[in-house]
Amino acid sequence: MAKEREALNLDDTIDLEELTQKRPLPKLGKAEIKEIATQTGFISRQPRKKRSRTKYTAQLNIKVREGIKPLFQEIGAHLETFDNETFELALLALIEKEGTKEYLALFKELTK
Repeated sequence: MAKEREALNLDDTIDLEELTQKRPLPKLGKAEIKEIATQTGFISRQPRKKRSRTKYTAQLNIKVREGIKPLFQEIGAHLETFDNETFELALLALIEKEGTKEYLALFKELTK
């Protein structure tokens, strides 16, 4: 024989007007709101400064061996540059070592 379910024991004396009334919100100044936000750890939803447009618009996707990508990014972090700048520095070093004056001139023209 199946057990009977327990009754929900809802009280029919719920005051719906009390639940739907709008309560007046306390008037707080900006300084008070900011203080409360810092105390509670609130992070601002204000938009951050927009990043300026850069000259880097062409995308280059390449496959590399395992471990090369983190190595490349570590070098960039060491040089305090982003990946696109690190790539350009590596390309410049390769041109200076293996390339011709023609490639160097073209590189300098493209990166001015």
